[in-house]
Amino acid sequence: MSQEPSTKRRVQSNYKPYLKNCPILTSEQASNVNFDFTCETYKLIQGMVERLPGLTKEEYAVEASKFYKFTPETMETAFKLFNTWPNSYYNVCGPFICKNDRWFPIYSKKYTDTLKLANENSLLRERIKELEEKLSTKGV
Repeated sequence: MSQEPSTKRRVQSNYKPYLKNCPILTSEQASNVNFDFTCETYKLIQGMVERLPGLTKEEYAVEASKFYKFTPETMETAFKLFNTWPNSYYNVCGPFICKNDRWFPIYSKKYTDTLKLANENSLLRERIKELEEKLSTKGV
């Protein structure tokens, strides 16, 4: 038996299949990141994603605008930043999963039901907005 390690095998005890859904920044992108986050900002981002799992980057940017000036692009960059260096933010913020353009905190349990609920929630929000617009144009 050969003593050379196999490059094709993964160590199962360290393998985390959900990490394939955790997008990260390239080193060039990471070198251009310039956020002015405080410890409180990290806690607020983590709390927001835990409270409202499965939103899009646009929806999170709106929600996070209460405590930081985010655009959808900078919101996505922040999530990827936390995923790029998970040890730096361990037990503080992230990592976050991105599935079907929706972001989730990593839990030990499956998040598929959360994904379904998030999709339904967004559809219902859109429908409410449409109905509210109809009501406002009728002058009721």
